[in-house]
Formats: sequence, structure tokens, C-alpha cells
Amino acid sequence: MQKWQLTLTILTAATLLVSDARAQSGGGYDLSWWTIDGGGITFATGGTFDLGGTVGQPDASNALTGGAFSLTGGFWFAPCIAHSGDVDANGCIDDADLLAVLFAFGNTGSGLGRVDTNCDGVVDDADLLQVLFHFGNGC
Repeated sequence: MQKWQLTLTILTAATLLVSDARAQSGGGYDLSWWTIDGGGITFATGGTFDLGGTVGQPDASNALTGGAFSLTGGFWFAPCIAHSGDVDANGCIDDADLLAVLFAFGNTGSGLGRVDTNCDGVVDDADLLQVLFHFGNGC
């Protein structure tokens, strides 16, 4: 190794040692989209934030936290969408819809489907009245 090469190597090493690494400072934060998961995609919004997630997240059981933010991953659910009483979604509110609500009357929970016409988690008189009020529509 020649003397000038040795000098250049030492100068380069010295420069790297004395330079300091700085973290990003100031401005906003960046939470970029990134995934190694499979499945569909669903978005949630709130204020100025948008968050997308996928089905089958491997981090579904652990809360991810940082500063004032916390995110619990998991599987997305199908939201309940309130409707006018067409329980079987055939475009007609008829006796089949009325019977479906009557047979499910008193049931509670999140898996009620369309018989919970107002999405309150219980099949009750409010759901029955919804079907009765719109009975015969769309037929």
C-alpha cells in the first residue's frame, strides 16, 4: 500500500468517526404503509389520520405503542349497516323479513346480521317496528 493510499484511508476513517449521526428532528411524523401480510385492505379514518390494515396480521395479539399512540392489530369485522327492514336483502320487505326478526327476537351480540336492522346489538321491538313500518315496500 502506498503512502498516499494509507493517508487517504486514515483521513476517511477519521472523518467517519468524528461525524455524528443525527435522528430526524422537527416537522411531522411518517407512518408509511407497509405490510408483509396477505388479504384484503380496509381503511379507518379519524380527523386528519388514515389507517389501513390487512387481514391475517401476524401482530394481531400484541398492542403496538409509541409515544401517545397505540394500535392493536387484528382481523377486521364487517360493520353493521342500518337498513329499512329488508332482512333477506331481496328488495322486498315482506313476511319472510318479519318472520326472520320474530325468530331472532331477544338475541343479542355482534353476529346478528341484518335482523338487527338498527345495529344496536339486540333484536328487539325497534327492529320489529322497522320491518312493520316498511312492510310491503319494494314488492
